[in-house]
Amino acid sequence: MRKRLLGITLILLSLAIVSVSAFVYETAQHTVNQTIKDIATVTVRNSALGNIEEGETKSYTKATVSTLGNIINVTTTKDNVYLRLNTDIDSLSTYYTTYTITVKYAAVPNGSSKIVGDPACTCTLASPDPSAVTLYKTGTWRFDFEITTTAKSVSSDQATTVTIVVTAESTS
Repeated sequence: MRKRLLGITLILLSLAIVSVSAFVYETAQHTVNQTIKDIATVTVRNSALGNIEEGETKSYTKATVSTLGNIINVTTTKDNVYLRLNTDIDSLSTYYTTYTITVKYAAVPNGSSKIVGDPACTCTLASPDPSAVTLYKTGTWRFDFEITTTAKSVSSDQATTVTIVVTAESTS
């Protein structure tokens, strides 16, 4: 009888220990760590376009303004990265009837189906923030700008600047 009582006590004690352990585990604080990884390095260069007369339309390419060549340089460390361009180009509608920035592929990674010289996206007065460009292959992507502007009439010289914020984010 004594052995039986000792056996039952040990079984009940084991169940109590399991129950307390489960309770303590469930109520304990859990710390979750997350590491943010660099998925892309983006470099953007400045460009100076010079002067434009009232009513004049000018087009600029890397052949006429060398700093428009390879103006964005992105090196991705994983496949499927979105490249986003957010601009304030629409704020120039006071001074321009046309202001278009065409972003073209200047270099693509090996194995890409994109063709150097093809447009990747376009920013305009009416559509300053184009859809994201998907950089679907790991490697270096470079982009040229081509700019077309038509100046409105103004009462005095106006200095204008377009700010372009370039970001890259992972799609996965």
